[in-house]
Amino acid sequence: MASYLQLGHDSWNLLEEEDIGSYTGLVLSPVNDGPTDVQTRLARLGELRDELEVILDPQMYNPAVDKGKMDQWAYFSVDYATADHADAGWWSQRGREIIEQGAQLGVDAVCSPALCPRAFTDDYYSLMVEVADATKRHADGHGIQTMLTAIVSLRDLANPARAMAIASILSRSSCERIYLTFLNEDVPPREPLMDGAGIPTAVHLIRLLSAEMRVHVAFASHDLLLWKFAGAADISTGKFMNLRRFSPGRWQEEDPGGRQVAYWNEGPLLARLREADVALLLRHGWLDGRDMTNNPSEARILEIIRSGAGTPWLKLSWMQYLRWASNMEAAWHGSPAAAEASLDAADRSWGEVVDRKRILFQDRFNNGDHVRAWLNALREGGAR
Repeated sequence: MASYLQLGHDSWNLLEEEDIGSYTGLVLSPVNDGPTDVQTRLARLGELRDELEVILDPQMYNPAVDKGKMDQWAYFSVDYATADHADAGWWSQRGREIIEQGAQLGVDAVCSPALCPRAFTDDYYSLMVEVADATKRHADGHGIQTMLTAIVSLRDLANPARAMAIASILSRSSCERIYLTFLNEDVPPREPLMDGAGIPTAVHLIRLLSAEMRVHVAFASHDLLLWKFAGAADISTGKFMNLRRFSPGRWQEEDPGGRQVAYWNEGPLLARLREADVALLLRHGWLDGRDMTNNPSEARILEIIRSGAGTPWLKLSWMQYLRWASNMEAAWHGSPAAAEASLDAADRSWGEVVDRKRILFQDRFNNGDHVRAWLNALREGGAR
């Protein structure tokens, strides 16, 4: 149904770029922006603000570790580290304060406050439903929509029965929308999801929830294909989501080497590639004749790489990825067959690259294994 821009470090300027595609709204990031900054930035949008749905994600997942700018927000309690996080009353009070601050900023929707637990038990999900429903009661009086926040561990989903158990709890909420985040603790954030046991159950979970609620999968990347296949109405992604998935700590643009690296989004392979990889594909003729009219940043990036001038193209890489995400969200919405066909095509393309052209990319994980894992997950989860 819609794509949302997941804000992060210094992301606001992208909203004014037409080449990122069609984004229905944005998800605020209190870790990165204080309320005064948000108010100023929203005002600068001018008429564009009226066209966007603004969602406040309070990001209370794990602020004791790295809270960023969260202590500038009135709802962030100084007793967070010592509070009883199993106390629904404490969380409900945070929900009321989030609504009050959201109303001051004029947001359209809020995500209910949620923590990232040590154990993803039924009691945890029941608590999150209780907190969301309490938040909704207060939000309704302000004309603000409430989205039930749920963090789901892919490791926990290795048990297929968890989909039905979790869905039965979450669907009891009075909230009509759910803000769903998948946590993967076993794969480095820059690598594609590869959980052969958990992903099928995640697909099944979304299918179950979609029958009752409007599902929004947050912090999506290339895996948005899986979630759209399963029936998710909305996804949100950000300029660095092609590199990094959700983490309960702070997310910024930090690189181990201390610099920011541009990556080419190779949609047909569902992969991100370094500049040297793209140059290799160019020499092999892989990109010859490709229609780039639906993603103008692609042609501009290739012009830079072909020139060999070393011109930076970091911002263009963000725009290229975001345009791809917006385009594909629309193409796959309501069409599981289209999503599966794209995954099949990606598998064939990897066969062409690896088996026929014998191309090896710089990152060893860029070998197409994730596409086969996703095909199996899609078919297994879709059949449950």
